[in-house]
Amino acid sequence: MWQEIDYQTANDFNFKNSHSELLESSVWLELQKNFHQVYLLGHYSNEQLIAVTILIRKALPFGLSYFYSPRGPLIAKEFNNLNIWSKLLDDIKPWLKQQQALFWRIEPLNEISDANFSQLKLKRSPDIQPSQTRMLDLTLSEEELLQQMHPKTRYNIRLASKRGVTVESTGAAGFDDFWQLMKTTGERDKFHLHGRDYYKAITEKPFSQLLIARQGETVLAAGIFAYWQQTAIYLHGASSNEKRELMAPYLIQWEAIKLARQLNCQRYDFFGINPSKWPGVTRFKQGFGGYIVDYPGVYDLPIKQLSYNLYSLFRRIRRAVH
Repeated sequence: MWQEIDYQTANDFNFKNSHSELLESSVWLELQKNFHQVYLLGHYSNEQLIAVTILIRKALPFGLSYFYSPRGPLIAKEFNNLNIWSKLLDDIKPWLKQQQALFWRIEPLNEISDANFSQLKLKRSPDIQPSQTRMLDLTLSEEELLQQMHPKTRYNIRLASKRGVTVESTGAAGFDDFWQLMKTTGERDKFHLHGRDYYKAITEKPFSQLLIARQGETVLAAGIFAYWQQTAIYLHGASSNEKRELMAPYLIQWEAIKLARQLNCQRYDFFGINPSKWPGVTRFKQGFGGYIVDYPGVYDLPIKQLSYNLYSLFRRIRRAVH
């Protein structure tokens, strides 16, 4: 059965059964509390904890809502099979009905060992978090990490350093510089931004580092990076329209990677690639080498089937219009 659990229990389970998944951690839950109603549940079978998830309530039109589990639920590796998944989903339905939820949106870390998610009568949904990412193995030495990079990436890192670009960890004190660059980047690359308060809240959390790249007094690039348990994550990045030939984003990544090694992280997650949707960003990240990780994608568990069907139709129409 599902029941509320404490942070330490959830984090210990997370560390044992995932690659230190930040989006299912207590620190991410605390961040989301600033903006949403959030729950932390665990599923027990014969007094053994076999699954954990964060559930974030998301508002919909007409007073409706659903719950979203980013990169969750996490399931113990030895229980990742069709029968257990069926029970987990059946057991959470009463709780979701009590919460008046339209559906539960999940993002499993791994495929089911003996089946696929379509066999669970889940509905495939468009990606929220990227379904593919690139990671670096930080157990390698700095020289080995440099050697696996594309030659142009290594060249750009050294060029930025030779041209006087420096990188500093500023904490929340550098947030205004980051936000100005973020707005510039959003306008230039035509992507949707979160609200200012969302980014600021991340920079104020102990798990994050805000790195700023400058040449003299000129701010050239910035990035928000997460360091939690054994994984470092490149969460958000931005760059100026000025002096782009100095290649500051390459140096800021390299400094973030070196910091991750200093903090004893085992892997560095570039947090999403998509050659068709983000070709430039994907080429940039691929230049650092590493390996690709694929996730199963996003699935919905409908609770109110008729209302869910209407919601899905409305969503398809809206995507077609835009």
